[in-house]
Amino acid sequence: MHAGDRTAGVAEWRAYWPLTLAALIGYSTIGLQSYGIGPFVPHLEKTFGWTRTDVMLGLSLSNAVGVFLNILIGMIVDRFGPRRVGLTGLVVKTGSFALLATATGSLLNWSLLWVVLAVGVVLVQSTVWTSAVAARFDHSRGLAMAVALSGTPITAAVCPVLATWLIEDYGWRVGFVGVALAWLLVTFPIVFLFFKDGRDKQRPEPGTVAVGAPGLTLREGIRTSAFYRLLISFGAFSFYNMAMASNLVPLLGETGITPMQAAGIASVMGIVGIFARLTVGLLLDRFPGGIIGGVTQILPVIACAILLIGDPGMLLLTLAVAMFGIATGAEIDVALYLATRHFGLKSFAALFGAVITFGAINAAISPYVAGWLHDRSGSYDLLLMTIMVVMTIGALAMATMGRPQEDWRAAPA
Repeated sequence: MHAGDRTAGVAEWRAYWPLTLAALIGYSTIGLQSYGIGPFVPHLEKTFGWTRTDVMLGLSLSNAVGVFLNILIGMIVDRFGPRRVGLTGLVVKTGSFALLATATGSLLNWSLLWVVLAVGVVLVQSTVWTSAVAARFDHSRGLAMAVALSGTPITAAVCPVLATWLIEDYGWRVGFVGVALAWLLVTFPIVFLFFKDGRDKQRPEPGTVAVGAPGLTLREGIRTSAFYRLLISFGAFSFYNMAMASNLVPLLGETGITPMQAAGIASVMGIVGIFARLTVGLLLDRFPGGIIGGVTQILPVIACAILLIGDPGMLLLTLAVAMFGIATGAEIDVALYLATRHFGLKSFAALFGAVITFGAINAAISPYVAGWLHDRSGSYDLLLMTIMVVMTIGALAMATMGRPQEDWRAAPA
C-alpha cells in the first residue's frame, strides 16, 4: 500500500468508524435464530412432544425460503438504499423471532412462523450492511468489510447465554420475546444514529458514493466472467462449509478421539475464523483479492488430505481444523470485496444476491450429500475426497478472476 493510500485509509476510518460499528451491530442480528434456537430445543420437545427433527424443521425452512428472496432483496437495497432496508430488517427479524413464542404445537403453525422469520433473515443479510460500508470506504475497504461482518461472533457468545437465563427464570415463551426485545433495544438505536448509506449527499467527502453510484447494471454484471467465477467459487465454498459444519464433530470422532476431544478441536475452527476474517480484511487492501481467495480456498483441500491419513494424531487434526477455520473466516470477505471491485456499487446488492442464492442452493444439498456418502461407504473418506475436488475447482475460479474491467474506485461521482 502506498503512503497516500495508507493516509487515505486512515482518514476513512476517522470519518466513518461509527458506520462500521453500526454495520457490525446490525449484522449480528442475522445469526439470532441459528445461535439462539439451541437453548429452546428441549423445552419445545417437552411442551409439544416434538422430535429434534420437528424443531429444526423451521430452521431448514427459513434457509430454503431465502433462496427465492436474496436477489429481490438485493434489488431493493440497490433501489432504496441499505439504511432503509437495514432498519426495517431489524424490526422484522426481531419481531418474527419474538413471534416464535406463539407456537401452538402444530407443525404447520411452526413452519409459517419460520417463513415470516425468513423474510427478516434476508433483510439483514450481508449485502445490506456491506453496501453502505463499501460506499464509504475505498482504500481500506477490505478491513472495513471484515469488521462489519464480525458481528456474528457477538451473537454466538451472547445469545445462548441470554436465552438460557431467560428460559430458566421466566419460561421459553418469555425467552423468545426477551431475546428479541433485548436485541432490538441494543441494535436499532445504534443503526438508526450511525448507519448512513451515503445516498443523501453528492459525495462531498472522500469515500462517499452518490445516488448514481458507479458500476455495472444487473444485466451487465451477469454477463461478465467475474460473475460466473464468483458463482463457482462461492458455490463450492457453500457446499464445503455446510457439509463440514454439520459433520465435523462426528468426523473427528471417527478418528478414535473422545467426543470431548472432538468438540474441543472443532471449537478451534470458530476461534481461528475470527482472526482470519480480520487478517484477510487487511490483506485485501494490499494484495490481489483473487490470489488471496485462491489460497484460502485451497487450504481445505490440504486439510482433507490430512484427515485422510490413518491416525493423524491430535496435532495434525488441530492443524486441519485450523485450516478449515481460515477458509471459513476468509471466504465471505473475499467474495464481497471482489464483487465491489469487479461490479462497482450500482447493482452490487442484486448481483451478490444472485451469488448468495447459488451458494444457498449448494448449502441446502450438501448435508444430504454428506449423509448419503457416509451411509454408502461407512466413513467420511468419500466426502473428504469430494470436498477436495469441489474446493480445487473453487480455488481455480477465484485465482483466475483477474483484474476488474473498470477501476471503480477511481470512477467519478
